[in-house]
Amino acid sequence: MSEYQANRYPMQISPVCRSTIWGGNRMRERFGFVSSEENIAEAWMLSARDDHPATVQNGFLAGKRIDHVIAEDPSLIAVSNTEPVCPLLIKFIDAEDKLSVQVHPDDAYAQAVNAPDPRGKTEMWVILEAAPDAALIMGTKRACSPAELRDAIESNTLLSLLQRVPVKKGDVFFIPSGLIHAIGEGILLAEIQQNCDTTYRVYDYERRQADGSLRPLHIEDSIACSRHFTAEEIDALRFENGDRNTLADCKYFRVTEETVPDSRCFCVGADSFVSLLVTSGSGTLSHAGIHYPLFAGASYFLPADMGEYTVCCTKKEEPLCMILSKQ
Repeated sequence: MSEYQANRYPMQISPVCRSTIWGGNRMRERFGFVSSEENIAEAWMLSARDDHPATVQNGFLAGKRIDHVIAEDPSLIAVSNTEPVCPLLIKFIDAEDKLSVQVHPDDAYAQAVNAPDPRGKTEMWVILEAAPDAALIMGTKRACSPAELRDAIESNTLLSLLQRVPVKKGDVFFIPSGLIHAIGEGILLAEIQQNCDTTYRVYDYERRQADGSLRPLHIEDSIACSRHFTAEEIDALRFENGDRNTLADCKYFRVTEETVPDSRCFCVGADSFVSLLVTSGSGTLSHAGIHYPLFAGASYFLPADMGEYTVCCTKKEEPLCMILSKQ
């Protein structure tokens, strides 16, 4: 078997669990994740990054960092790809408390200011659990000038300019770079985003960290890269590539949600890898005569040109639910 063929198998990816002041512990209960930290605010389910790398858990690449695997064979991303970088970062986020109000740069701004990540951050959320009164902040209510934003931040009245949106399980939200946003308390979600960790914090409810200090704000960058979006503008960006039978089909990622009550065949083509993230249910993934376990919280990196694979659900009364993401 050639190295090219040997690399084309479903790679189970370890979660990278992180703790913050706003995090909860639903991922311990729902997915069985283990961490020595007080909470699991985020679990990075596909993280091919130097700062928080995930590892391959199975097969002959077991124990290797996924970023190193991709660097050694960039064609795992797409057969024609030569860049040794994964374009996506996939997470679970559990907000026991509300996150800071924040905004992310686009590609041009990130490069212009020489941000640590040379790309911007467009992202999307799939709501997995939500408290009865849960809500998000999704942009400003209307277009605001830079001066108006600055005055609102400095006078602690920014929240009056922002749009609060109630959420429930199953909702999907698309957050283009430049949209001011925040996850509210009582929400567990899956996040698909550009592989970027640049966040400009606009407002943080004057919360203090364990040492009593306030988390820093990034006012100048926030004002410089934020803008108002209409619902129609967000929708146009979300489906920029045209397929509205998806959760999103934009220039950065294509995401579908698949519910399998029995058995279904899928295929990974030469144009892109696929991130397979199981949100509920259990079953098996079969490829080249080998069976791989699927369970809530499982994450697989399926290399480009891996070919056909079959997903079978264990219990028909509990369908297997998956989020499939590609570039």
